[in-house]
Amino acid sequence: MNVSTQPARISPSPATLAKATGGAAIAAAVILTLFVLPAEYGIDPTGAGAAMGLTGMVAAKADAPVPAAAAPVAALPTKADIARSTAWRQDDMTITLAPHSGQEIKAHMAAGDSFVFAWKSEGGPVKVDMHGEKTNSAEGEFTSYWEEREMTGAQGSFTAPYAGTHGWYWRNKGDTPVTVTVKTTGFYKDLFKPAGA
Repeated sequence: MNVSTQPARISPSPATLAKATGGAAIAAAVILTLFVLPAEYGIDPTGAGAAMGLTGMVAAKADAPVPAAAAPVAALPTKADIARSTAWRQDDMTITLAPHSGQEIKAHMAAGDSFVFAWKSEGGPVKVDMHGEKTNSAEGEFTSYWEEREMTGAQGSFTAPYAGTHGWYWRNKGDTPVTVTVKTTGFYKDLFKPAGA
């Protein structure tokens, strides 16, 4: 007796393969038309997607909030940002401005030096220009940081963007004398009244 251990080989006919392929294509088209198009793109040619609530999924996707871009995180200060080589000091200075005259008070500062300040006028408002000149700058060459036509006081903090002199010019535009007092605290070389200003 002769027994074969090999399984019988099944060879589908070309007609059977064509039927199976055609059936799979039809099933894919039905799934695409009834489920995928309504749910993913809101296209519902048969109305079945709306009946099953699949078209609402597209609206829900459109209404979903767009994640906001992450806000930039400020860098933490380091020793290089915090430490100062210039000695700490504190000054106050007072000037009296005759009617229709002006005067400056400035500080010699290295790039990165900083101070906090407060100034006030008594007797009336003044025109003010907070500005700075680079070391060895040409006559009349300066950078204006903050200019106002009428003020009676201001306060803030200032960091020198470059080495030079930085401070204020006040002008009394009134007909009576005005006194201006400025106070500074921080890291800078000195506070002075420029000659001839």
